[in-house]
Amino acid sequence: MANKEKEKEKEQAGTDDAIVLMFLNLVEEDGIEVEVTLSVRGTIVSGTLIGASAYYEGITESSKKLTDTTMSKIISKKFGDLKDAYAKQKQDEADQESDENTLTFIHLKDAKYLNTSSQPIPSSGTWWRGRISSIDGFSFDSLV
Repeated sequence: MANKEKEKEKEQAGTDDAIVLMFLNLVEEDGIEVEVTLSVRGTIVSGTLIGASAYYEGITESSKKLTDTTMSKIISKKFGDLKDAYAKQKQDEADQESDENTLTFIHLKDAKYLNTSSQPIPSSGTWWRGRISSIDGFSFDSLV
């Protein structure tokens, strides 16, 4: 049972890859954006690495383009709430001067996927969110 708990904690903690963590911290703290290609459990995803706040803002803005205005308002409100909660969590961590890595997810804008024939699957303005612990490999460029 203890092994399962340790494995779960490790998955929730994200990754111990210092390079990935360095870039994620730069993105989160300094707002930089960088092109990245990820291998995620056999799937290739390429896009612009962004912070969680930028992701929440992007989803909120994209929701305003929905033809269903009720759904647009709901999504906009929910993601606005998520952004506020994330900002509060980050402020609480800063106040506690915690060195703990609480990053669990990685966020991309303009994400593109490669299919099995290495051809990009057409998409535009795609927002992508994935578990950091699911990243098998990466490069800091765009392959698609």
